[in-house]
Amino acid sequence: MIRPTDDAAPSPIRYTLGLDLGKLADFTALAIAEERPARPLAHRGGTSSSPVWADDPDYTLPWLQRWPLGTPYHAIAVAVARLVANLVARPRAEVQLFVDATGVGAAVIETLAAEPAIKALRRSLGAVTITAGHEVARGDDHGYRTFHVPKKDLVGAAQMAIQRHKLLVGEGLPEAETLTTELRNFEVRLTPSANATFSHREGAHDDLVLATALALWGAQQRARHPPPPPPAVAIRRRY
Repeated sequence: MIRPTDDAAPSPIRYTLGLDLGKLADFTALAIAEERPARPLAHRGGTSSSPVWADDPDYTLPWLQRWPLGTPYHAIAVAVARLVANLVARPRAEVQLFVDATGVGAAVIETLAAEPAIKALRRSLGAVTITAGHEVARGDDHGYRTFHVPKKDLVGAAQMAIQRHKLLVGEGLPEAETLTTELRNFEVRLTPSANATFSHREGAHDDLVLATALALWGAQQRARHPPPPPPAVAIRRRY
């Protein structure tokens, strides 16, 4: 069994926020995924005592929120910035935010990005446009990262975490039951060309599902495609 030494650096605490921005008839929803450190699952067979580590970390949802219909985007930006600031202030915290930019326009994303606490995230802020395609496209030309992500990839990240028992929902969250209901109403259909489509049943909502999917997909990107470091700043010295 590998035991940490006294001088081992403590692991960072990683938080990924997923923000699904509502339109006229939809709620805006936020989910926060906290990454739990990988831990040994079992010991290898034979004489080796090396632990077998999980392929991917577990996640906890310590925060779920859904704003009332018609809440102005500016008010949401202020509220999300306040949450980001509180998380960043925690010891060893690493914070990133992924926002659903589908159909809301660049101005809404810029409103979020202009909040000081969110602006400080730099390239740990990602604007995600959800597509019906098959490939993820990445960009980095707005001072924050941009993504075009197939909906099946987003939903797949949540499905995989749930099916593999990798996701724990915090106890006592007011919106936990709403998330459960949304998951129950979420449908997967196959088109005649055998492509999977994802949608909620008529009259139902999927805001918390998409916010959770954004958070989990974004958390997985941290390991696969970490955000680039901020550009170096030249320091001039006076002699």
